[in-house]
Amino acid sequence: MSLITGCGVAVVAAAVVAGGSLVPGFAAAAVVDPPAVALPAGQSTAACPGPARLLDGSAAGTDPQFSAAASSSSSTVTALVLSSPDGTIPGSALSPLGAGEPLALLAPAAPAGSGSASAAGTAGATAGSAATADNRKAAVLKSQAVSGATVLRADPLGGKRALIGAVMAYAAPDGDLAGLAADSCQPPANDLWLAGASTTVGRTAILNISNSSQTAATVNLELFGDKGPVQAPGAKGLLVPAGTSRSVVLAGLAAGQSNLSMRLKSTGGPVAATIQQSVLRGLTSGGVEVISPVSAPAARQVVTGVAVQEPALATAVAGQSGYSDAGAALQVTVPGSTDALVQVKVYGPSGQQQLPGGGVFTAKAGGVSELSLAGLPAGTYTLDIGSDVAFTATARVASAIKDGEPVDFGSAAAGAKLGNGQLITVPQGVVSTLVFGVPAGRAKVSLTPVSLSGAFLPVKTVDVAGGTTLTVDPAQLAGEAVAGFVVSATGDAVYGAQLLGIKDKAAVSVLGVPRGVSGPQDLKVILGY
Repeated sequence: MSLITGCGVAVVAAAVVAGGSLVPGFAAAAVVDPPAVALPAGQSTAACPGPARLLDGSAAGTDPQFSAAASSSSSTVTALVLSSPDGTIPGSALSPLGAGEPLALLAPAAPAGSGSASAAGTAGATAGSAATADNRKAAVLKSQAVSGATVLRADPLGGKRALIGAVMAYAAPDGDLAGLAADSCQPPANDLWLAGASTTVGRTAILNISNSSQTAATVNLELFGDKGPVQAPGAKGLLVPAGTSRSVVLAGLAAGQSNLSMRLKSTGGPVAATIQQSVLRGLTSGGVEVISPVSAPAARQVVTGVAVQEPALATAVAGQSGYSDAGAALQVTVPGSTDALVQVKVYGPSGQQQLPGGGVFTAKAGGVSELSLAGLPAGTYTLDIGSDVAFTATARVASAIKDGEPVDFGSAAAGAKLGNGQLITVPQGVVSTLVFGVPAGRAKVSLTPVSLSGAFLPVKTVDVAGGTTLTVDPAQLAGEAVAGFVVSATGDAVYGAQLLGIKDKAAVSVLGVPRGVSGPQDLKVILGY
């Protein structure tokens, strides 16, 4: 019986094969691509760092203990949430990281089962919205005081992620952390590069990692210093539970590094990460900054928003004892095993400027190399940096009123070229300047201002010639104070940044332009066993 059954199976199989060879369009060995299934759009999330905090004197190792926040300092978040074309604002709020009631409600969530977010106005004295002729509008959070890390979240609309933006700005007129430090709130990621830290005497660098997801994250750090890779056993397996943050004193991992960079990779939940960098020269504050992630290694990087002070003032400040790092400089990190021959081109308002020495230097493999930008005329510049191997880059900028007084510094990170539908958030209470650089060709940048009431104002277009850097005053461009701009770029590659300061103060911070909202994602589903 078993033999007969086996023969029957063989006959059926043969028939199928024969049929496959005889019937047109049928192939027994045909390969069928798995269908792509559209993933539902999730919440838009932007993680904001907490205010700068001074280390307690008893802190030891890599886990910090912080002193109470200075009473003279202020830390605020400015946020924007854009509506859909029909004027519907998604449910959105700024909340403390982890559990807790929202600090500010920008728009209420849609009622259960309604399928769309409410188009109601914003809540609170600092939030507002207004409609325009085409019904587009925005919820605006002008200035929300914060005391720790926060998260801006917005529900999806019409199957798409909402376009959101936020900036945390810290300012202190005095104390050990005097200065201005700001950061654009980040969408979480699993792979980040940070550059521009320092752990020499008087310099404090604190890595802050926040996990706003619902999944625990395990973080590993790969460190690069002045002399090459830094081996630090404590840099592996850092656990960041869901809804929490973790701080690491980098001197406990890599002490005595004038320039320190890192790659941060997380498994599990995606994270946001910044470095709080501060300088204290004896009893004099040397500034504070929130260092943001830079572009991943590539053979070409572009850094814009590089503000250079008057050469005479810059030389006088940097010439003081202990102030050698108080001037503008470029830091290049080469993570690979081959030295990089680096060429730097500098473009200012009137065209290309020559660096002393021609701007060509060798950056050592596995480490961080620095190139001074001293000697450039006062102005705001774009750096076009190329090499034969992949690298990351960031630039330090400085702000001083006169030598002998406290100074501040900022960090301008290499970023991606501008695209369509990106959002620039303009923080309130500080002086803002938009910076656009085009290394070659020509580009046009369309800027749709968003008023403080949430109205969309008439579009403004700026034309940027190749090989130049253009600076724009937001209020002058829009004709009134604004909360931000929706940005779209056409033409050749153009790069943007936002330069922040405080009038008549030694204060500076540099923000990149956050990437736009990602489009719908598809996932190929393969069924099998």
